[in-house]
Amino acid sequence: MKAIEVSLGARSYPIIVGTGLVERLCDHLPKNGKLAVITTPIINDLYGNLLESIGRTHDLIMVPDGEEAKTWETVEIVLGKLLEYGLDRKSTVVALGGGTVGDLAGFVASIYMRGIDVVQIPTTLLAMVDSSIGGKTAVNHPMGKNLVGSFHQPSKVVIDPLFLNSLPEREIRSGLAETVKYGIISDEEIVKIFENTPVEEIGQEVMVEIIAKCTAIKARYVEQDERDNKGIRASLNYGHTTGHSVENLSKHEINHGEGVAIGMMVAALIAENMGLVDREMRARQERLLKKIGLPTKVPVLAIDEMMEVMHMDKKAEDGRIRFVIPTGIGSEPLLEYLSEDIIVSALRELR
Repeated sequence: MKAIEVSLGARSYPIIVGTGLVERLCDHLPKNGKLAVITTPIINDLYGNLLESIGRTHDLIMVPDGEEAKTWETVEIVLGKLLEYGLDRKSTVVALGGGTVGDLAGFVASIYMRGIDVVQIPTTLLAMVDSSIGGKTAVNHPMGKNLVGSFHQPSKVVIDPLFLNSLPEREIRSGLAETVKYGIISDEEIVKIFENTPVEEIGQEVMVEIIAKCTAIKARYVEQDERDNKGIRASLNYGHTTGHSVENLSKHEINHGEGVAIGMMVAALIAENMGLVDREMRARQERLLKKIGLPTKVPVLAIDEMMEVMHMDKKAEDGRIRFVIPTGIGSEPLLEYLSEDIIVSALRELR
């Protein structure tokens, strides 16, 4: 088991990573106050028996699986359930699921009675290394993903790689895209692990190491820029500007990790064209993504529509698009305003 502290003063909390943690949830949840577990029918069917390890009464709230859960309608339903069950300011919401459950549950917890505790128990690799940490909560809007939300740090994050055993291969690969992101922007050792280990041979022990490395990196960025307004935490969005546009315009047929992989290739090409990295850096990243089984080419989508979505990106300012641009493997990236011509040129070259 590994423990990583997110040091934010009064809002500090631990990230616990290890196998078998969920078999004794009672050790990781508050002993007092009411509990409401927010999850999906699929997760409940797979792991509902684990909820018995809470060891005391809790209320169960089911939400739809996938991005369709992150709507105002679902928020209203969940808030109604919390009121119906009598949760108060000393109660705790438990988010048991992937990133969409974590985002939704965190957002609900942030606005219920002006904010109650939330414990994140992510069940996907993507949520384990990214969305469960840092307090970003959100629901979607018809004009874009995660455009309505709040910052609300969890009181604890409990990460058990055993959940990954039930995930489809595509979901595992999607999550691995985010771990590659951490390697590119901060820790070359993560990249080397993947380069030296066949994906199918990555076991629980190696996965705990990878997850712990990624969560520690995420924690350090969050500590420096909790509310993402200094431009520091924006580095974690490497690949996400293009990635979100691809996700959105494909109506999520291309999932988050796949979109991020494509976005990382676009950003690396732009970096190469700007003289910030050499061709080998981009080639090394491409080899790694292909080894994992992730896409590296821009899909056939309308480029003008992609640009329109990018203008809605949360990093955009005054109508200008900002990209996270790599400077090398394991090196701190740059956050740069880019002209549309530079972006469009890279999109066309990688189609």
